[in-house]
Amino acid sequence: MKSLRNSLLKQKNVRFKLTLFLLFLFITLSSSFFSCHKNWGENNDFLISIDSIIVPSIVNQGASFDINFYGTIGFSDCYSFKTFNRTLRENVLTIECFGTFSDNNGKCADRLVTMNGIVMNMTILVPGTYLVVIKQPDNSTIVKQIEIK
Repeated sequence: MKSLRNSLLKQKNVRFKLTLFLLFLFITLSSSFFSCHKNWGENNDFLISIDSIIVPSIVNQGASFDINFYGTIGFSDCYSFKTFNRTLRENVLTIECFGTFSDNNGKCADRLVTMNGIVMNMTILVPGTYLVVIKQPDNSTIVKQIEIK
């Protein structure tokens, strides 16, 4: 009888240890699987590196004008242009060009994605000499001057 009881206790102990081991294994595998894929589907915005811009040197007061932007956005079709952030303070027009990366669940075909002359339209109402300042990811700037007459 004593050996039967010891045998039953050993079985319960083995089952308990096996259950704990399987639970630990499940948690470990689950967390490692989900941690590898946690960024899928997320979007990441970034400042685009601009190579050059085309902006007119003289514009009539109140007339709209275009600024064309050139530069590389990324090296796969998961990169795209997102928006311009522009600020006009005193006589300085500061522009940031933002792109976004969306990994498309890991399906990103290789290709060069560029600004290719993307246009930002602008109107300045007050005459004067203005600086157009384009912010770059490395904290440098591209600066052009425009005269509003």
